[in-house]
Amino acid sequence: MDARTTPAVPVAILLTAAVMLAVVVAGYWQFDGPPSQGTVMRGVASAEKPRGQLDDRSAIEYASRLGYRGEVLDVAGNTSAQISMALDRIRRDEKVTAIYGFSGGGYNTRRIWSGLNADERRRIDKIVVVGAPGVDKGDFAGNADVVIKEDPPAGHMAGPKALLESLNPS
Repeated sequence: MDARTTPAVPVAILLTAAVMLAVVVAGYWQFDGPPSQGTVMRGVASAEKPRGQLDDRSAIEYASRLGYRGEVLDVAGNTSAQISMALDRIRRDEKVTAIYGFSGGGYNTRRIWSGLNADERRRIDKIVVVGAPGVDKGDFAGNADVVIKEDPPAGHMAGPKALLESLNPS
């Protein structure tokens, strides 16, 4: 397959509030690999994690296994800065094709989606939200590939790892 026939690799954007959600998180993750990039948003800040909570390793590995090059936005999900950073990232790089948000980042994913114009929305081919109760596929009208995951039995912070483990091993 060459670049003209290879489907665009979605970019993961993660937006997170107080707890980690695997869809919207503030922070950047850089990956070597496919031409498409992902933006991942962290969750809400805590005393131990002032830039937001997220199991970065699991979120990055999830993106990688799906063929994305992920970027974690280095800002907590309980700030408007995360939404602004994600929108800016999507607008300045057409290789961003996916959004991944955890917890507060998951809630921010809705706001990011609503802030995109029609062309930007068409480019986003994958949305992942983890640990953001009340966020559902209907919040992303027009996007065919939306993954919404509730908190696993192990608890909220285990969401990104449970999502990763739901994939077949590579």
